Amino acid sequence: MELLVSLALLVVGLIIGFFIGRFVQTKTGGNSAAQTEQQVKEILAQQAQHHIHQTRQSLEGIESQCETLKQQIEEYEALLTQSSDDEDAKVPFYGEQATSYLRNNLKSSEKSKVNKVSDTQPKDFANSGSGLFVGGSEQSTADKS
Repeated sequence: MELLVSLALLVVGLIIGFFIGRFVQTKTGGNSAAQTEQQVKEILAQQAQHHIHQTRQSLEGIESQCETLKQQIEEYEALLTQSSDDEDAKVPFYGEQATSYLRNNLKSSEKSKVNKVSDTQPKDFANSGSGLFVGGSEQSTADKS
């Protein structure tokens, strides 16, 4: 019997403890939820400030690159206007030089061509035969008999 009474008291204590714990948790849980929400807001504000800072730095970098590009384009345009005026006076057009050079070389190469005669022998057999080609058809018939 004592065992049953102690078990019953244990069950009643667990039930009372459960409700007390739940009451305490709801009372302190409201404060912790507000604190958690406040911490989340602070973190988001810090991240937003960091993002704005990085965006400003990126924007400044892009602006400096744009200014550099503008200066380079202006310098290039200045070089183009100067070079087009100066080059016309100094250097003749390349095509004119090339056509005159080719015209002169083609005329001289046509003159230097040697007309080949079909009666001449190749260089290997000039003036006399050698090797298998020595002699004529008379010798080949003599060798056969």
